[in-house]
Amino acid sequence: MSKTLGNVVTPMPLLEKYTADGARYWAACARLGADTAADEKVFKVGKRLQTKLYNAGKFVLAQEGPVAPLRCELDRAFAAELRRLAASATRHFEAFQHDRALAETETFFWSRFTDTYIELAKLRARDESDPAGSGSAVAGLRLGLSVLLRLFAPFLPYITEEVWSWAFAEERGEPFIHRAPWPGDDDFADVAAPDDEASFQLASTCWNAINKAKADAAVSMGREIEAMTLAANAATLAAARPVLADVLAAVRCREHRLEERAGLEDGSVEVVAPIFAERPNE
Repeated sequence: MSKTLGNVVTPMPLLEKYTADGARYWAACARLGADTAADEKVFKVGKRLQTKLYNAGKFVLAQEGPVAPLRCELDRAFAAELRRLAASATRHFEAFQHDRALAETETFFWSRFTDTYIELAKLRARDESDPAGSGSAVAGLRLGLSVLLRLFAPFLPYITEEVWSWAFAEERGEPFIHRAPWPGDDDFADVAAPDDEASFQLASTCWNAINKAKADAAVSMGREIEAMTLAANAATLAAARPVLADVLAAVRCREHRLEERAGLEDGSVEVVAPIFAERPNE
């Protein structure tokens, strides 16, 4: 670029279009010491992530039921995965691998938090007839948001500071997220271990299998299911039972039957003969 030639390009159009967080996300995706080109597609991904964090924060903090100990298996199993993520991100930062910390946190946020845990826990969070279960779900959602905001803070400093200020700044006595303690064991000190560390993954597997059955039948994800059968081997069925109520509520299933099939692999679930409601309840 040359002032004489008049071909100077400034970053202002990108900042105005994708925000400073979007630009920082692009920079953080690059491995330390590696050359990287300005790719507007990456800026766009950063802006999308920023928007999703904003919306997830609004949703989670709108669940205003009383917070209770994490007693439900789904919540405890999710917390166990979240704890492992925080530990892994910490190790990456200590090894100066910030790009890997971002990639793992981003994948977890989309696939485990927003697309799975929020969808599975939100109905229980609103269930006033079960204060303990509702409080457990609210606590799990808030724990997830609090930890993920701090893990994202080095990469998306502005949106994380904004969402943090809505509730956690006052509740935790930490006015600024960038001065708050990094996520670690203290965040999970009061959370009991799940009965089965794989139960959250199994809930996700059931959830995805049922949604695939809806997609295969060309019905909307909000369509109610009159009845269906879930088939799995004995060990998988036993592991699924503690989290099955949340899955069935999320997919709007009225009646279900469990069928044991010895030939299926551990963790594998099949949806058999689903009967969908004639009218969608969306």
